[in-house]
Amino acid sequence: MTDFKANWAYNFISEKSLEEIVDIYNASGPWQWQQRESYMFGHYINTRPGAGLHIRIHEYPQAFFGTDRQEEGFSALIQIESDSVFLKVDVDAIFLRLLQRINATEVREIEPYD
Repeated sequence: MTDFKANWAYNFISEKSLEEIVDIYNASGPWQWQQRESYMFGHYINTRPGAGLHIRIHEYPQAFFGTDRQEEGFSALIQIESDSVFLKVDVDAIFLRLLQRINATEVREIEPYD
């Protein structure tokens, strides 16, 4: 099991699709995002901008593990491993700016899920 120095998540609403979000995020920087598909998580996007930092965005409704499930919108899981040089305050600031780029609304922190 991986040890995290920071592990947090958000729910949010956006009129953009996952495909549009990945295009906007890749054009905006600073991180590069990829579209993924998995049996457990369904269709999602993710980025691994450096050692020990992993961010995934999932669209509702689909397979979800946690207590904050919604009928629409997205969830984002952000994890920083204990030996990573990344800091939560810096990563969170960048991620919240990215949410502004897609006009995200109803952004609220939720319990991490994984």
